[in-house]
Formats: sequence, structure tokens, C-alpha cells
Amino acid sequence: MDIRRKERQEAKVERIPFGGLRLKLQLSDAEFRKFKERGMVPHWFNDQDGRVEQAQAAGYTFVRPEHARSLGHNAIHEGNTDVGSKVSKIVTKGKDLVMRAYLMEIKKEFYDEDQAAKQAINDKVDEALALGGKGGADVEHAYRP
Repeated sequence: MDIRRKERQEAKVERIPFGGLRLKLQLSDAEFRKFKERGMVPHWFNDQDGRVEQAQAAGYTFVRPEHARSLGHNAIHEGNTDVGSKVSKIVTKGKDLVMRAYLMEIKKEFYDEDQAAKQAINDKVDEALALGGKGGADVEHAYRP
């Protein structure tokens, strides 16, 4: 067995290529799978206009640092007021306005309920547009889903 492969299996740590394409807020595939295994769905919320508090009221909780190690040390400790308890990243550039996004999670069943409610509204809009009713126009070449 190749030495590197053996070391990786023993350490059980997924290697994330250094030069690979990765987005600033992207979790590793292994961590994303672990959220799924725990029955949770992760989501980033900007700390503005009460969005974090709204998320908490909807059932979201803050992700613990051990569930998002692939984001790096800075996402877990840099600038957090309660060090180590919340995973966050600064998502603005410049010095005037600093906005932080927090990684939160919700149970998959609640997430699915929320998505179904959104889809029901979208379906009504599609239907109205297709029929040319309220919110749509009865015109030639109209939108048809």
C-alpha cells in the first residue's frame, strides 16, 4: 500500500488540495456529507437586518467549530466575540462596513418543509403567469412553464 494513502486512512482526514478551486464559504465534501448524515442542512446567514435572529426563530442553530474545520482557523476564531463558539466569515471588502456571515444549520425535515412552502408560492405565481391572470399579462409569447 502506498505510504501517503496509508497515512490518510490512519489519520482519517480528508486532504483538501491547496491550489484547487474553492469558494470562500464552501465546506469540504466530507463535512457536507457529515451534515447530511446527521440529518442537518447548513446555510450561511449575513448578520444584517435581523436575519440571524430570524433564522434562529425558524429553527436554525449555530454550527459548532468541529463541524466546519475545512473553512480554516480564521472562520472559527478571527474576530468572534465568543471565541470558538460560532463559525463565521467576514463577507464584505473594505474598512467602512464590515458584515459577518454565520454558518447555521437546521434539521432536514424543517428545511424540506420550508422549501415546500416556498415552492407552493412559486407554483401559484407560475400558474398566474401562465393564465395571464393577476401578476401576469395575456400577451402573445407569454411565459409558459
